[in-house]
Amino acid sequence: MHQVRVPSHLQLAIVGNTKKLGNWQPDEALLLGSADYPLWKGSVMLNPGQSLEYKYVLIDPKTKAAVEWETGNNRTYAVPYGAELIVKTDVDFGYPGGEWKGAGVAMPVFSLRTAQSFGCGEFSDIKMLVDWAKHVGMQMVQILPVNDTTAKKTWVDSYPYAAISVFALHPLYLSIDELEHTINKASLEKKRKELNALPEVDYEATTTFKVDYARKVYKKAKAKWIKSDAFQAFYSENEHWLRPYAAFCFLRDKYGTANFNEWESHQKYDDKEIGKLTDPKSKSYEEVAFHYYLQFHLDKQLAGASDYARERGIVLKGDIPIGIYRYSADAWVEPELYNMAGQAGAPPDDFATEGQNWGFPTYDWEEMAKTDYRWWKQRFTQLSRYFDAFRIDHILGFFRIWETPFEQVEGIMGRFNPALPIQLDEFYQRGVYFDFDRFCRPFITRELVHQIFDTDAQYVLDNFLEPFHDRLQLRADYATQRQILDTLTQDQEHLKKRLFSLVSNVLFFEVPGSGGSQFHPRIDMQKTWSFRLLDGYTQGQLVGMYNDYFYNRQEEFWRGKGMTKLPAMKEATNMLICGEDLGMVPACVPDVMKDLGILSLEIQRMAKNPQTEFLHPNDIPYWSVCSPSTHDMSPIRLWWEEETPDRRQRFCNRELGWWGDGPDTCTPQLAEAIILQHLNWPTMWTVFPLQDILAIDGDLRHPDPAAERINVPANPQHYWRYRMHLSMEDLMAADTYNNRVREMLAEAERSA
Repeated sequence: MHQVRVPSHLQLAIVGNTKKLGNWQPDEALLLGSADYPLWKGSVMLNPGQSLEYKYVLIDPKTKAAVEWETGNNRTYAVPYGAELIVKTDVDFGYPGGEWKGAGVAMPVFSLRTAQSFGCGEFSDIKMLVDWAKHVGMQMVQILPVNDTTAKKTWVDSYPYAAISVFALHPLYLSIDELEHTINKASLEKKRKELNALPEVDYEATTTFKVDYARKVYKKAKAKWIKSDAFQAFYSENEHWLRPYAAFCFLRDKYGTANFNEWESHQKYDDKEIGKLTDPKSKSYEEVAFHYYLQFHLDKQLAGASDYARERGIVLKGDIPIGIYRYSADAWVEPELYNMAGQAGAPPDDFATEGQNWGFPTYDWEEMAKTDYRWWKQRFTQLSRYFDAFRIDHILGFFRIWETPFEQVEGIMGRFNPALPIQLDEFYQRGVYFDFDRFCRPFITRELVHQIFDTDAQYVLDNFLEPFHDRLQLRADYATQRQILDTLTQDQEHLKKRLFSLVSNVLFFEVPGSGGSQFHPRIDMQKTWSFRLLDGYTQGQLVGMYNDYFYNRQEEFWRGKGMTKLPAMKEATNMLICGEDLGMVPACVPDVMKDLGILSLEIQRMAKNPQTEFLHPNDIPYWSVCSPSTHDMSPIRLWWEEETPDRRQRFCNRELGWWGDGPDTCTPQLAEAIILQHLNWPTMWTVFPLQDILAIDGDLRHPDPAAERINVPANPQHYWRYRMHLSMEDLMAADTYNNRVREMLAEAERSA
């Protein structure tokens, strides 16, 4: 039984129609233990075939009296035959007053704006967001990942999901006001004013300034600091990751690259050699210890913000990325845990028609299992230093990951891993002659080249292609998308996407090492030119195989993978776990998440029910988080302007029940109607991006809806630099607006 609403002086119990369940007498009830809180557990011996009726009840363990029975009909369960052990999981307790519901606000730390920050939000600024959430009656503050991503030391590192360490925190969020010394106060205030005046985050200028300033303070403070009990305790607790991370940063800076394969020394991690490098007597120690210093203060500041939130009854919710940066300290230290030949990503969707390639190596789960997922458990333990809840980015990756071979660039060239492949015999069983060259090689003809490249066709024929049987093939030096990317000159850049489309014009990928006997279908193969030029019979048979592959044969296989990994992760923490389960969701995922007490993510414009255009209240589980948008989407105002007029109209008429023509822009009234919908839905949590909830006020919201977007997933080189246009001080002072938000939360019974 999953339950987070049991008062500390009460105990959850089961009362039912058998002696083992108390024969409906509360003083004889089966008491459940809370050692794995919020999971309450109990065990009982029952007879096969027995028909149970039962209810959950809150018991006062001192008096054995029932304090509160759940409402509704009795629960029923027929004990099956043949099973020695049965795990029965229930999620909700039927409270007479209804299920508890909360509300929260989501905002990246870097996007926060306060009078005291330096051009971006800092860990200390979280306190002001906590104050505002408390002020309007919210109970949660949600942020994006805050791990160190400084691989290239350019704005490209602004991508918060590409951590060079899953344990270290990012220097960008350091509050230099909280360091031991102030250096050149006049110059400091001038820089603060300069950076704070910027409408967006200048990632490079802000990070460089903070690190350089911290280095100056470090030189003055290091002698006393390094001997302090506080640092010694921090080092002792975090040495397992801190020492290798600091050595990694030292070598990255020494050789000018995070790609450890290009270092002149220490390309392969050797703990003994790194011990020499990090020895306090070594020449490199002062520089190594500077990274200790940064992490010590970052940890102190984030922990301080976390304590501040807890003291005020606000849940601080973090975000755990599904991947790591390819050239990270984690990959350097334990390369056996990762598949460097693969790239994690996502299959095509409405937001990224060519799929997504995040560039992260995928995991070697078999290798991780040998240590009982130690690395993942350490991650969760580290997160629990700061957070009481967290979002697992792309939880679908624990069932199967979308993996693109390193030699390809677009996510559309990937496949699910693991997955049960199609066997060669299956083609012949369907009466399809398997032609390897036709099915597994890019299908290129002269007619197709002219159709795709138009006036550039002859140039492409002369420079990129060569004859292959009765067709054409890409020359050996352009055979993969990676080769095309690396080889094209600036003058040829305009051909890149179209040359990529030739590479991806295939129907199946051969499983390496299978000797031509096993295959995976290319995602969206029905949209390829290759498929369109097949005869109707072959098309029909291949579609049947495709649908079976993606929507049938994998389900139990993937369920087993999820139920192997996720319980081990969950046991490592008492934090409330929320899973980002958007996209191409296997049918097994909702049940696994429900059984494990992991909240799902529900987005209004991304209905999981194929029968509805938008999310419908009847399809929303209580054990979920609902949001009008995420950091990977257009905020609601921009979404409304990007949406087609027909779909906007259907939304107004069908979802809001409005008569007449809907507005062309997202008016404050429209935004408020959407916010109210979410507040009144049956979900446990509604979490609003601050941009969306500001949209209800015509004066406070940003003048330009497009400026509120945080990320564009289809662009792997997006600059993550969104910054609030008003300060937290101004937001706290907006009494009329804050009173309205407070009223909305109270009316929906989501107010603290």
